[in-house]
Amino acid sequence: MSDDKHQIGLLLSKIALRDREAFEALYQLTSTRLFNLIYSVVKDEQIAADLLQEGYIKLWYSKQDYVLDHPWAWLCQMMRNLAIDEVRKRTRCKEDQTLELLDEISQVAKCMTDSGLSYCLQTLAEEKRNAIVLAYQHGMSHQEIVQHVNTPLGTVKSWIRRGLQELKRCLTQ
Repeated sequence: MSDDKHQIGLLLSKIALRDREAFEALYQLTSTRLFNLIYSVVKDEQIAADLLQEGYIKLWYSKQDYVLDHPWAWLCQMMRNLAIDEVRKRTRCKEDQTLELLDEISQVAKCMTDSGLSYCLQTLAEEKRNAIVLAYQHGMSHQEIVQHVNTPLGTVKSWIRRGLQELKRCLTQ
């Protein structure tokens, strides 16, 4: 790897001068390891491949001078940051979808009697029903629910999201 480190630094300095052969050589030298790094974060081959391509494109168009003490570490960190940003973006999208689903349920529930909503809530599994009631009737945050029911955050979010989906199906039947 020490030879690779020196070679990566040399290739990066040539890429800063828009040397296409250096860019291709860097890709050949690093793409497999960088793909595996990205995949370890995003857990999806297609997304990892897209992010790898995006990372190399950013590298090519960057105006940065690549005089680095640790070029391999820098390259890994750049690709890892892309992967983490993608995971965060996807998490926000899921939360937005949950909020949209809640809005739809609220609109449907306005058209129904309280007994219809109560009936549909009763059809949910107890943990999903409790999480929804704690969140939307008692105004608790996800973190407060986690502490209240002593369950991991991801599980609580899943209960709420799946419970809202089931509630929507019940209310629209």
